[in-house]
Amino acid sequence: MRKILFLLISGLLLIFAAPAGVKAVSPLEGKVIVVDPGHGGYDPGAVRAGILEKNINLQISLKLKGLLEGKGARVLLTRDGDYNLVIAGLHKKEAHRYDLGKRLDIAKQSGACLLVSIHANCTYSCSQQGAEVFYYPPSENGKILADSIQSELRSIPGMSKRIIKTSNSFILRNASIPAVLVEVGYLSSPGERKNLLRSEYQELVAQRISSGILNYLVSKE
Repeated sequence: MRKILFLLISGLLLIFAAPAGVKAVSPLEGKVIVVDPGHGGYDPGAVRAGILEKNINLQISLKLKGLLEGKGARVLLTRDGDYNLVIAGLHKKEAHRYDLGKRLDIAKQSGACLLVSIHANCTYSCSQQGAEVFYYPPSENGKILADSIQSELRSIPGMSKRIIKTSNSFILRNASIPAVLVEVGYLSSPGERKNLLRSEYQELVAQRISSGILNYLVSKE
């Protein structure tokens, strides 16, 4: 019996083994992903101790782009510098909605499979800490993507064990593809603010988000 099992297993390995020299295809190969660095330009986002959220968002987004492209994805940033997509003549809420609408247009017109919006949190309390991921409730795939990324972020040493949350934000509510908003940490926390300024920590956060995206795409195949 053992000999028969051995022969069967050996046969299956021969059938399914990749030919020598053939590189395994990454689940990210050819996938279009939109990464949205929140805020930009005249809109700094949260500000604490002279640190502007918009800069943290962009730095992590650029690192995330590099990681995803290294695994075969095609990544589009909604901004790659200190600007936003508002046109002259618009102000306040109207300008904000226009900016977000143009970011969604990038995702729609590119045929992207998912959208990840990068932000940093801030409150009046300095005790709040931890990265957290938001999704729009009717989107089941958005929830799965959020949970996948949150699980990876929770594995960062010292990270508060937060759970995914729902959000009715404009960009999540109006996205036609699975979309999540990642709050990478709290600028109002002195310790976390210090971490978010470090390139090594930004790289670690980007790696965890990248892994969460990869795990999500693997689960959908």
